[in-house]
Amino acid sequence: MSVEPEHIRNVCLIGHRGSGKTALGEAMLGLASGRQGPATGNVLDHAEEETERGMTLGMSVAHLEWKGRQVNVLDTPGDGGFIADAFVAQRVADCAVLVVHAQDPIQVVTERVWRRGKKEDIPHIVVVNHLDRERADFYDVVERLRDRFGQAVVPLNLPIGKEGDFKGVYGLLSGIAFVDGEQTNEVPAGMEEEVENARVLMLETIAESDDTLLEKYLEGEELTTGEMFEGIRKGIADGLIIPVLAASAEKMIGVDRVLDVIAGSAPSPMDRSRWTNEDGEEVPCDPEGPFAAYVFKTFVDPYAGRLSVLRVVSGRCRSDEALTNPRTGSTERLGGISHLMGKERIPADEAVAGDVITVAKLRDTHTFDTLSRPEAPMVFAPVELPEPTTAFAVGAKTRGEEEKVFEAIRKVADEDPSLKLERSGDTGEDILSGLAQMHVEFAIERIARRYGVEVEARAPKVPFKETISGVAQAQGRYKKQTGGRGQFGDARIELSPLPRGSGFEFEDAIVGGSIPRQYIPAVEKGVIEAMQEGALAGCPVVDVKVRLYDGAFHSVDSSEMAFKVAGSMAFKHAFSQARPVLLEPYVKVEVLAPAELVGEIMGDLSGRRGRPMGIEQRGERQIVQAEVPQVEMLTYARDLRSITGGRANFHIEFGHYEEVPPNLVEKVLAANSTEVAEKVS
Repeated sequence: MSVEPEHIRNVCLIGHRGSGKTALGEAMLGLASGRQGPATGNVLDHAEEETERGMTLGMSVAHLEWKGRQVNVLDTPGDGGFIADAFVAQRVADCAVLVVHAQDPIQVVTERVWRRGKKEDIPHIVVVNHLDRERADFYDVVERLRDRFGQAVVPLNLPIGKEGDFKGVYGLLSGIAFVDGEQTNEVPAGMEEEVENARVLMLETIAESDDTLLEKYLEGEELTTGEMFEGIRKGIADGLIIPVLAASAEKMIGVDRVLDVIAGSAPSPMDRSRWTNEDGEEVPCDPEGPFAAYVFKTFVDPYAGRLSVLRVVSGRCRSDEALTNPRTGSTERLGGISHLMGKERIPADEAVAGDVITVAKLRDTHTFDTLSRPEAPMVFAPVELPEPTTAFAVGAKTRGEEEKVFEAIRKVADEDPSLKLERSGDTGEDILSGLAQMHVEFAIERIARRYGVEVEARAPKVPFKETISGVAQAQGRYKKQTGGRGQFGDARIELSPLPRGSGFEFEDAIVGGSIPRQYIPAVEKGVIEAMQEGALAGCPVVDVKVRLYDGAFHSVDSSEMAFKVAGSMAFKHAFSQARPVLLEPYVKVEVLAPAELVGEIMGDLSGRRGRPMGIEQRGERQIVQAEVPQVEMLTYARDLRSITGGRANFHIEFGHYEEVPPNLVEKVLAANSTEVAEKVS
């Protein structure tokens, strides 16, 4: 029998790198399995690359049983380059467990996942981990969390002991001290004042979250333990209470209390509905409702093939039932339902509303697709992911492996939708972009390890163009005699500039039949081919008008090919005389950053030949807008991270082309070559 929705708890572990999310998850799994230590065998960080690096590189899913509750745990990366999985988990889970490091609780990723959590309207529980470390001060951490995230942040337990002497926790609701597996109802010696202050704060926060409890509290009546537990549970679900728990996952201290709060106080899928369909209609977690499941993660298993991880939003479904993918209209069979335990799969009887399940070998269903019954199709919006900031031009290192390489890239991108593979129309390159250099490099490494093909990666070309600033006339005369019929074509053109962005214009001004009608398209074709490489730097030529006004032909020797060559020759001669100039692309840049960093960001953009276009306020942060030459932005992701400590995000889109000042042409082209070398190395 499957577990019912009211007994399910879906939680995601989020937080900055090094906070101990995975260690906490492994400790929770270990306790639930009856061990006194973490789970064995790297259940969560099971990928070979994660073991080698000692860091989480992608979302991992596991489930456990604790005090009559099924807890689905989504462990997420803490590095900003892989933060997309944390954003996905915050959409899918019903409660976020924010893990912070006791020595340095609020870092860049902490802020980013917190902002996304507020956007997704997901309740939070905070775990202060590593309290056994030097300089770990739980009370200071709580104050910093309250200053940053608001007065709803309130401790539910307190650490017993400090730093190396941290040995247990005292529960403010239960009034029980937990030390080395022993329980006592006494307040630990020397903690009387801390306990009293924290208990008053907790009671006030609980009372303020509910009008009935507040009235009772203000009248001086004591809240019962049951009322306090119910107040905590409801306050968490409504986002009015953000409980803080003390822990050391490494020493297995406080982990059982974390599980107790998740099982007893975290919202179930039925407590609050956060799912809406494409029409904006709320979809409740109803096991008897129409079936709908959201694919939020795809794994490629070397033995089982593609594994799709789904959050069941509504209804229930057993194996081998026919479902519809509304995006494609195709039919899928939900075969082999199971729960994930890291890389292992545990068979399940059925998929029920609120649960997180895994199915294998869906033929035409990808990440962020929805599966529903044919008679009641339903679609949920894809998760909004961070924009890529780092890009490489990619190809096959070995000739003949192009098809294998790009098929492998597409498979890896299917697993990680924050990777984008696109073809540049300007340069003809295939561009693989991601959230950070390490993000893209890891994808390339995974391709080599998993599929046995090597990807060549280099910095993408900056699409410079060329145009003219003057008017010139020139003749292209092609004459070739090799015995028998020869080749002859003569074209005279006038070349003039067009306004920026106009492209190309060809005018047929032939009168009197100096060039027969059938050869004029050949002249234009020759001109267009010559425009592919300008004389300055071999870049495409744009924004020119070609006026064909005269020429000559031979009744026997003239041909389309001869006039095509003549047109090309005429263009090249005229272009060199019409004061050619180099054009560079400018991009529109928006940098979202804390106000105190705006000055440094604007100074850096000005140093890149950028033009500030304004500053706007967005919430607590500001947006710096500027126009900057694209060649100056090749290493911006890396440089901005260095300048701001990773506290700023940016967005780039194409703006327009501008002439490069003559004194900077050589410098710009040389800088491009230098930046390319640096980025590849």
